[in-house]
Amino acid sequence: MSLFEEERPRQGIGKTEWEAIKKIHNNKCVLCGRTDKQAGGLEKAHLKAYSRGGSHVVPMCAICHKKFDSGQLTVTQIKKLGLTPTSYKRLIPKKKRPNNSWW
Repeated sequence: MSLFEEERPRQGIGKTEWEAIKKIHNNKCVLCGRTDKQAGGLEKAHLKAYSRGGSHVVPMCAICHKKFDSGQLTVTQIKKLGLTPTSYKRLIPKKKRPNNSWW
């Protein structure tokens, strides 16, 4: 982001909306099926990174969320999300590079 661009305010989903989303998915991880209780809590996973304009959130356990973000999902898991392997590759968050601009 340049100095002249304004950062858009991040608007998270409210507790009521998050509970409704989890209920739609039977309070389970959309990929592995672990319940909210079994997983020790479900995370709000953006299918398209929020930083890239994404707003669609689904519940994932921490393990599946990490796999999703690192590009390690299987074809079966990708299909569960309603994606194709090609579209999934485009959605994988970019790795942050360390800021070494001083040297």
